[in-house]
Amino acid sequence: MPVFTLSNRALNALATPEMPLTGVFYAQLMLPSFIFNPKTHDTMAAITSGEISPVTGYQAGGKAITLSNTMNTTTGINTLTIAPFSWSATITGAQKVLIYYRPSATPSQQIILGCNDIGSPQNSVGGLFRLGEKIIETAVTGSSSITVPHATINAIINETLNLSAGNFWAMLLGTGYTPSPSHSFRSNLSAEVTGTGYTAGGVAAPLTITRDDALDEIIVRAEQIIHPAFTASPRYVAYYQKLGGAASADRVVMIVDWGAVYPATGSVYPINSNEMIIGGVYS
Repeated sequence: MPVFTLSNRALNALATPEMPLTGVFYAQLMLPSFIFNPKTHDTMAAITSGEISPVTGYQAGGKAITLSNTMNTTTGINTLTIAPFSWSATITGAQKVLIYYRPSATPSQQIILGCNDIGSPQNSVGGLFRLGEKIIETAVTGSSSITVPHATINAIINETLNLSAGNFWAMLLGTGYTPSPSHSFRSNLSAEVTGTGYTAGGVAAPLTITRDDALDEIIVRAEQIIHPAFTASPRYVAYYQKLGGAASADRVVMIVDWGAVYPATGSVYPINSNEMIIGGVYS
């Protein structure tokens, strides 16, 4: 069974605008001896050997392919699809396919999306070497106390939400609110708390992005917030991107449920850091 392995650099690129899916992606055929390392194979500059030999109909570096991205708002599954592609060439012994972003001819700028291992060496039949559609599915897993809107997952993968830059804020909500993965924007949130020491819309909550190669994941952390002289009774903290205009444009990143109301009494009120993990999916 074919296995597609995402690179850690590609996971990290989801939090930045450096690898837009609307860009040019290539597929390059590799020999069975090539071993893909998702921790170290960040760009094509790290690939110094393993490609099949060029032949008539197949040139070094492979060929351009087509990617598309969709979100099922019912199931919460985001699907990144690599369309079928082929070469009119007599090819022997190709077992793996590198998929990479190619914004230029400079290898160090070509970010590797991942590697597809077909499972055994393949040869072309009748001079046509064809690879079928590949689907990479993404969904939220982990703690039930954190809700990530479905549309936010799609925005991260589409690179329309840049987690590494921008103005991110945290607002506090009371028990009158119920989290939902359909709450994509600040205008969908309700029951914001009121009280001394709290301003409507909340406070700035910077995000930090950390790449953890040991666990093959990217950690998106909202740092600790301190409210001085605070009087309110929140249960939820919602993190969102503040654009400075309508609440309907401010995209929600995640909603954290503390599980109970934690009332403030007018003293210093800290909100601990919270994390969202972007992890590799192997299929």
